[in-house]
Amino acid sequence: MNLLDTYVRGWHESAESIVALAAELDAADWARQTDCTEWTVKDVLAHLAHLESELCRSEQSTYDSTGGSDVVSAYTALGVEARRDRTPAELVEEFAAAVDLRAARLADLPDDPAAPAPVTPGGVAWSWDTLLRNRSVDVWVHEQDIRRATGRPGGLDSTGAHVAVMTFSFAMPFVLGKKVRPPATSTVRWNVTGETPLELVVRIGEDGRASAIETLDEPSATLTMSTETFTVLTAGRRAPDQVDVAVEGDEELARATLGAMAIMS
Repeated sequence: MNLLDTYVRGWHESAESIVALAAELDAADWARQTDCTEWTVKDVLAHLAHLESELCRSEQSTYDSTGGSDVVSAYTALGVEARRDRTPAELVEEFAAAVDLRAARLADLPDDPAAPAPVTPGGVAWSWDTLLRNRSVDVWVHEQDIRRATGRPGGLDSTGAHVAVMTFSFAMPFVLGKKVRPPATSTVRWNVTGETPLELVVRIGEDGRASAIETLDEPSATLTMSTETFTVLTAGRRAPDQVDVAVEGDEELARATLGAMAIMS
């Protein structure tokens, strides 16, 4: 199985989990606040229904934005606002139908992962690899938003969880080297335990650049946390003082790193 297949599998598993979760929710659940700023559980589903429906289009829809590598917040908000009057049942129906159509189309994946994807959220310039990886991460992260808000844990060892942890781990050298900027030779170890474990050590070189290295016996700081905590922090869902993290070594470096881990919102 290549990476594109893995991304599609992760996306589809999480989407199906969301549809199954939705069948369990009552009116109070749909109105619960999630870790997404100002979004309820219903708003999260409206967002997902919007993006998956947009990706079902045969041609790219037009959207006036400044672009960039991220889907701008205004575009994201438009889909939610347009669905304010829809019932949860209608949103589930829209989302499930869009997922079924997309899954059928994605059964035949392109040979070149670097080829431009013909339809993307907001028209951003993404390759197939970037689009499918981002959809896997986004849908899994929102599945977790719904699970935390409604008290229904699960999915932390799914394909989507593995894709998200892998994707977030690739950003940790950027976090340490560009956001924290500690002195040369500083090292931070992420020791992620639980359902989808990870051990990652990042070192600042003499040139100031950060890179992942082999496991180090005595890093400057070690951050030990669960899979859920790692993804909550990297997805920008909660602040470091709202989660459980065991810190060893340089306390100042550890706290600065924890505070800089958010790479999405």
